[in-house]
Amino acid sequence: MARRTKEQYEALIAKHMKSLNCTREEAIDVIACDDEIDGGNKELFALSDEQKKMVRKLTKADRKPTEKRTVNRERKVDEDKKTVFDWLRVPLEGFSLNGEIENLTLKNEAEISFSYNGSDYTVKITKHRAKKA
Repeated sequence: MARRTKEQYEALIAKHMKSLNCTREEAIDVIACDDEIDGGNKELFALSDEQKKMVRKLTKADRKPTEKRTVNRERKVDEDKKTVFDWLRVPLEGFSLNGEIENLTLKNEAEISFSYNGSDYTVKITKHRAKKA
């Protein structure tokens, strides 16, 4: 039940009696029912299983899930990374210590893959952002 003073309760009864054109007892009953509903009493409106299914069906939103928009931007080639990578690639191409470097491939300006003594390796270059001062 909602907390109200005696004066507020009497004013509410008078308001219901006037607006609903009912007796004092009927107005008190309306207020009590309203308080039960506001309190979350679900037994006041018991529904059959079929009615519950209909309520679930009618309350479901009939909408499509939001679609993700993928933006295919053209990736900019970082010329500084490319230059640094060329410095590393040249020695690897001519490298032979106890075996030969095989399958030397450049995937992009920042990644190179190769095989050495039967094992595969990948070298990636990461350019860090400038530190904020």
